[in-house]
Amino acid sequence: MRKISIAFIFLLFLMDFHSFAGQAEVEHYALFINGSRCGYAQRSRQVDGSRVINSESIHFEIERMGTPISLDTTETAIETIEGKPLGFRVKQKMAMMEMSEEGEILPDGTMKIVSTNAGNRIESTQPYPAGALMSEGLSLLIKKQGLKSGTSFTVDVFSPSMKNALKTSVNIGEKKQTDLLGRVIELIEIKGEYTMPRAGNIGYTEYVDENFKTQKAIIPVAGMNIEMIASSEAFARSELEPAELVENMMLKSPVPITGLNEIKKITYTLVPKSPEMKLDFPSTDSQQVETPGDGSVRLTVNVLSPGTKVGFPYKGNDPAILEALEETPYLQIKHPDIISMAEKCTKGINNAMDAALAVEAFVSGYIENKNLSVGYASALEVLKSRQGDCTEHALLSVALCRAAGIPARVATGLVYAENFIGQNNIFGGHAWTEVYIGDKWTGIDAAMKGAGRGYDAGHITMAVGNGDPSDFFGIAGSQGKFTIKDIEISR
Repeated sequence: MRKISIAFIFLLFLMDFHSFAGQAEVEHYALFINGSRCGYAQRSRQVDGSRVINSESIHFEIERMGTPISLDTTETAIETIEGKPLGFRVKQKMAMMEMSEEGEILPDGTMKIVSTNAGNRIESTQPYPAGALMSEGLSLLIKKQGLKSGTSFTVDVFSPSMKNALKTSVNIGEKKQTDLLGRVIELIEIKGEYTMPRAGNIGYTEYVDENFKTQKAIIPVAGMNIEMIASSEAFARSELEPAELVENMMLKSPVPITGLNEIKKITYTLVPKSPEMKLDFPSTDSQQVETPGDGSVRLTVNVLSPGTKVGFPYKGNDPAILEALEETPYLQIKHPDIISMAEKCTKGINNAMDAALAVEAFVSGYIENKNLSVGYASALEVLKSRQGDCTEHALLSVALCRAAGIPARVATGLVYAENFIGQNNIFGGHAWTEVYIGDKWTGIDAAMKGAGRGYDAGHITMAVGNGDPSDFFGIAGSQGKFTIKDIEISR
């Protein structure tokens, strides 16, 4: 079962409303998940000549079935005094994984990005989202719009961690009495939504004072209630209570599912928990989506078996498929160790599907320590440590497939388990691999591989991507919003 990137959700709060009266001022916040004070955050602003440097850092502690994990993330935005983006820095540490990135926004509107992970350095270039604001630009816009009740606007906010723009809606409300850790004061209520790639909309509520300073923020996501409350540094950094994540992300199946390896397809009827919740699931070659019009969604999941006459490496020129052969900071497919292992586990195999299944079997056996203590590891880190859970299985599988010339991507969503952490017949958050063979994307799953193929019709896809931690917003945006009403099984 996979983990969720709570760090990026907290950072969304920190990017938003803020104002500093002077230079190098620091604000502190206590972070809560479902009432557990599990972390702290701080942000600072410093003027350095003609540049403004805004930094936001978080630390929080979680438990996954009793296994503790600490996560630290820092984002730094570098802008002009007028709010023009110049560059950014990101540092992440999640248990065994450490990643750093530096980005420079060039005059031609592109970003030059240098990523370092596990001693491996990758340079890349991609377009900067036109018109997207960073911290200083956002603060200036908010001050210009003001806090008059009824004011509404939308803005594209650049997230350094996601390296993408999030369309953010802002709706200024009335003043409300707000509880801040037992201290009740009158604050202005702000409501809005973040629209994120592959994740749909995530709503939020913030409470700010007349100086635009956020005093409290609330966001419901993945069945959890996440809060950030302004506090003293001493309180924010005092002893924490780790929040248990895995148990909060389970979804009950309406019926037991037996003999998954013999099931050809399963149709799931998903129903939103409230009428205003809109469900959004991707259509893939293995998953067909129907929307009857009553708010529910019907998903039909098939297990595809491409023919054995498809060779590899991929010889086509489809840009979308070629993207699934590229190197990323988490998929170091040009590293000699990754290349060597890909050659080893596909040696003597002539067709792509057999090669993909060989990768699935290899990764399943290669990761010896299958535990939940790894915060988030890149493919190269997994190759070195031989430990991790489903995300580590998925990333290593994708990297080996890409290194062998088989287009591959990471799928995230839910998977069925007859029994998991004492609960029967449940669906839990999960990550696996999809490979492009012939003209179809088909699933493999090294983490679930037993006597047969790891992928089965018990997989519900909620997002696909390159395996960056931000990709997991695809599940964060939908999980907790629905129940499974009905299951139809075809054997």
